[in-house]
Amino acid sequence: MENFLTKLYDTNQKLSMLLLEAKDIAEANEEFELTNYIEKELEGYKVDDVFPEYRKIKGQIVGDIKDVYGNLVHKEYNLDFTVLSNSLGFDLDDAYVPDGISFVEASLSGLSGKNAIKPMPKELVKMLDETFHFNNPHLHIVGAFHKIPIATLEYILVKVRHNLIKEFQRINRKIEKPETDTQIQEISETPTEKKRSIFITYAWEDEEYNSQIISFVNFLRENGFDASMDKKKSQEEASMNFNQMMVEGIQNSSKVIVILSEKYKQKADKFEGGVATELKIILDIIAKSKSKDFQN
Repeated sequence: MENFLTKLYDTNQKLSMLLLEAKDIAEANEEFELTNYIEKELEGYKVDDVFPEYRKIKGQIVGDIKDVYGNLVHKEYNLDFTVLSNSLGFDLDDAYVPDGISFVEASLSGLSGKNAIKPMPKELVKMLDETFHFNNPHLHIVGAFHKIPIATLEYILVKVRHNLIKEFQRINRKIEKPETDTQIQEISETPTEKKRSIFITYAWEDEEYNSQIISFVNFLRENGFDASMDKKKSQEEASMNFNQMMVEGIQNSSKVIVILSEKYKQKADKFEGGVATELKIILDIIAKSKSKDFQN
C-alpha cells in the first residue's frame, strides 16, 4: 500500500495506469464504492450517471455560422444563449466531460494554447440553430462548440489523483488499525498500581480541631491515597456500630495513622471512648501479625 501511495504522489506517473492498479487494490480490500468510482474514471461516465462537479466545466459557446447561401461568415463566433438557458432551467454554457481518464490525458497531450474546443452534440446544435435562425433569418449555425480553458481539463486529472490519495490513505489506516488496537488492549490490561489505603484515628475534640483532621484526610486523598477516618460515618451510625467501624477501618487499611494530642493522651491513659477501642484493636493486630505498617 505504501508503495502504491508513493506512486500516486509522483505526478510523473500516468494517472490512467495508476487507476488500473488502484482498481485491483480496491477490489482486494472489498471497497465496492471506490471500485465503482475508479471504473467510471477509467471507462467514462454514462448519460444517466451522476457527474462529479469537477467534470462540469464553465465554458463559452462558440459557433461556425453560414449565410443562407452556404457561405461561412463566422468561425468559432461567441454566442450568447442566456435567455434560452433560463427557459430550459440549466446553463447551456456548462460543458460536461464524460470521457475516461486515458482519453483526457491523450487530448491534453495534443493541445496547445490556453483553450480547448469541445464539439456539442448534433441534437443540441440543431436546437441552438432554430433559436438563432429565428432571431437571424439570414444565418444558420452549422457547428457549435464549448470553448473551455485547458487548465480545467488538467484539473480533472489533479482532482482524481487527489481523491485516490485520500481514499488509499484511508484504506492504509484501516489495514494498520488492528495492530494498533491490539497494542492499546495490551496496555489497558496492564494492572495499575492500587492506591495505598490509610485509616486516620484520633481523639475527637472541638469542631476546629476536627476540621483540621478532615483537611489532612482531604490532603492525602488529593495526593493519591485512599484515606478514611473514624469520623467517616455519621454520629448515629458510629454510636450504633462504632466497634465494627474501627475494626474494618484498621484491618482493611495498609497504614494506620494515629494523631496524638493532649486529649488523646488523657483518653489513652484511661482507655476511654474510641481511644480504648482502637488501642485494643491495634494491640491485638500487632500481637497476631507484623505485616501491618503503623505510624504514630
